[in-house]
Amino acid sequence: MKKVSILLLFMVSWSYAQETDNIYIQSEFFPSYDVANIYRLKAGLDIPVINNLTEKFTVGGKLQNTSFSFVDEDVPFETDEIETFNSFSLRFTYERNLRNDWRIFAMQESEVSSNFRDDNIASDDLFFNAMLTLSKYNGRDNSVLTFGAAYDIKYGLYYPIPIISYARRINDNWAYKIGVPDSRVKYSLGKSHHFEGFATITGFTGNINDEIEVYKEDYSGTLRQTSVLLGLGYNIDFWEKLTATVQGGYTAYNRMQIQDYSDDEIYDFDMSDSFYFNVGLKYNFANMTNDKKVY
Repeated sequence: MKKVSILLLFMVSWSYAQETDNIYIQSEFFPSYDVANIYRLKAGLDIPVINNLTEKFTVGGKLQNTSFSFVDEDVPFETDEIETFNSFSLRFTYERNLRNDWRIFAMQESEVSSNFRDDNIASDDLFFNAMLTLSKYNGRDNSVLTFGAAYDIKYGLYYPIPIISYARRINDNWAYKIGVPDSRVKYSLGKSHHFEGFATITGFTGNINDEIEVYKEDYSGTLRQTSVLLGLGYNIDFWEKLTATVQGGYTAYNRMQIQDYSDDEIYDFDMSDSFYFNVGLKYNFANMTNDKKVY
């Protein structure tokens, strides 16, 4: 297990050090004093293979380490096997401008997410994420309507969710986006300082690739965690393409369960709502497509 963690940290450092077009590193912390503190460190990159006025195709992926610090007296079984999860993925995205200001976006991602207790990758460690959306730009009120669907284990859910949003740029200072699974309002102070209020869904899914004993009975399955976040953030842009982010908030909904492979509950951790902190750094490449962004 230590070898996997060391390899992950080396790959995160390597990914962040490269001068690729889109690189990010992010650290998230959910302090919960009654069940478990959750800490996530993730990094990723996207390399554009095609990037022109009509379409964009990227190849990339991410690495993530998720650690749980359980409160032993409030969890009635041994938690050593589910305290550390690692994941890595390979992702492809495609965007294309269509007629009459329509735009299509598609994403496919293969991801391995596991506690790697037996030091091997099992078939149940492999997950597939996908997203498909259509967007329509309206020049009369400078807005974009987006709809589609996504299946992604980052939400901690075992079923697809709809993507519906309406985004509008009011003026140089104000913009907003209302929808599911993400709503935001942004105030920009000049070109470099941006303040945001947000409501969004986040989470985690990892396979327990060795049986875990719950109430003296062995089970196989997955650990899933889902949170609805309400918070405030501050973004500052450096040299046009580098962005630093600081966020803080509170979880309006918090659930974490061990589920079997039929998605039935084995154990609910009954997590209370908690605070949330996030810091990150991202380098953005120039988008050559004629994408009319309003937020």
